[in-house]
Amino acid sequence: MLDPDRPHTTYLIGRLDRIIRRALEERLRSYGVTVLGYTALTVLAVRPGLSNAQLARRSFMTPQGMNQAVAVLAQRGFIERSPDSDNRRRQRIELTDLGRHVVDECSAAVDEYEQQLLEVLGPAAREELNRLLHTVVDANRLHREPARSNAAE
Repeated sequence: MLDPDRPHTTYLIGRLDRIIRRALEERLRSYGVTVLGYTALTVLAVRPGLSNAQLARRSFMTPQGMNQAVAVLAQRGFIERSPDSDNRRRQRIELTDLGRHVVDECSAAVDEYEQQLLEVLGPAAREELNRLLHTVVDANRLHREPARSNAAE
């Protein structure tokens, strides 16, 4: 039986996800990016030269959705695409100087929001929350994600 005083953890995570997404969309809008666009840019900041398929997987998007996002990010001058030297049909995606600047600016805004979001927790509780979330993510990623071949990229 459901206990109204103790909602499922998955429900609470979903609520928090919506709260965070709404707040980040609001903060990132002035930089010309969405949360998904920002996610893609941050992935490229640490892993330049990914293909569309690789970027989609690492950004939690479908390849089709990433195609649209990449087109918008390229149009805004945040990324550039170039043919892969090993496979001319594959495009490698990298940040432009403007893209790196936008990542830096957005990351500062995201960091500030995260501090506000978690200010109710002390440093030890923040570390514990981070550790617990990593544990759940890692356990489910290892057991749930299907193996992918490079041929599909």
